[in-house]
Amino acid sequence: MTLRDRISLTWRYGKGIFLIGAVYNLVCAGFQTLGFSYTFMVDSFILKVALLAITMYLVKQFRDRDAIFFYINLGLSRRKLEISVILADFLALAILLTSVLIFHG
Repeated sequence: MTLRDRISLTWRYGKGIFLIGAVYNLVCAGFQTLGFSYTFMVDSFILKVALLAITMYLVKQFRDRDAIFFYINLGLSRRKLEISVILADFLALAILLTSVLIFHG
């Protein structure tokens, strides 16, 4: 399995989490451009943890229980997929807030 395949499967697995996270990231970046504050950066990461926990819980509750076997049969575990989704989501927020810091800070 190539890296491109893994990225594609991670997107397919965590599409809902990525979309909700992207909206949150853009809102945080918008607030940061209005008035830059280091405390807001820390608060946005803390709130991101809470939002991500709620989103992951809801996705897990409403996802078809047999759908995970598709990923398991491809050699990907649920834990690895969840970790890659979480890391990608936090990395996107960190890159976005860092770019706001560089351009407006």
